[in-house]
Amino acid sequence: MIPISGDIIPQFVVIVMMISLRVFGVLISAPMFAFRSMPMRMRILLALVIGIAIAPLIKPDPSLVMGETITFIAAATELAIGLAAGYLIRIGLMAFDVISEVLSMLSGFSFAATIGRDPILSPSLVGEFLQLTAIALAFALNIHLVLLDILLDSFKLLPFGTWPSAWDAKGLTLLVVKAFAFGMVFSMPSIIVYLMFNMTQALLGRTSPQLNLFSVGFAVSVPISFLLLIIFLPDMPGMVAKVLEGPMGLVRTGLNPGAN
Repeated sequence: MIPISGDIIPQFVVIVMMISLRVFGVLISAPMFAFRSMPMRMRILLALVIGIAIAPLIKPDPSLVMGETITFIAAATELAIGLAAGYLIRIGLMAFDVISEVLSMLSGFSFAATIGRDPILSPSLVGEFLQLTAIALAFALNIHLVLLDILLDSFKLLPFGTWPSAWDAKGLTLLVVKAFAFGMVFSMPSIIVYLMFNMTQALLGRTSPQLNLFSVGFAVSVPISFLLLIIFLPDMPGMVAKVLEGPMGLVRTGLNPGAN
């Protein structure tokens, strides 16, 4: 029989707790995993299974002892690291929120939702459609597998309780600016099309004052929005890869410091 020291069990429990908290933070914040249809118990169980599976590969930290204040601070830091990694991906997908808001405003969906709000329907159906499509394409591009691979490698390179130095205010601000810039660049075709449509509508309104601009405008602007979505959808895989390039790079730099 192989003798097992009594000190190994507390160290193993601490390692499993630290790993599970970092993984659990990603599971509840990353858009690819944060579905309401995925029960919280399943996320907790998945985090614990991953923690138990890779705990024997992680070197124990003698400074982390059960019941000590520094251990609880490190545990809170690990949960915050996981949450931040998931929210970085969410910030990248914010570009599609910008596109949906611009398209909803130009096509009249936002105006219709403000005037006649239906409690059953979501006020941002275009945004939900684009976000669900972007998440589905992220799964198709294996973004979730890349994120999990970076997360699992981080346990060997980033010590427990250490906040990633790359995740500073400057890096987060640049990420938000790039996401908004991508959203505005992707929205430019819609802005140009609706600018031409509004100019044409204004000329018709001056030449034919008897035309009701609201009835004619909504009858034409809504089909134009669907036409733009049909034109927009084939290019979405490249857009998803482009907008997630920055967040994934920041996650990799933060979780894997010094990695090639």
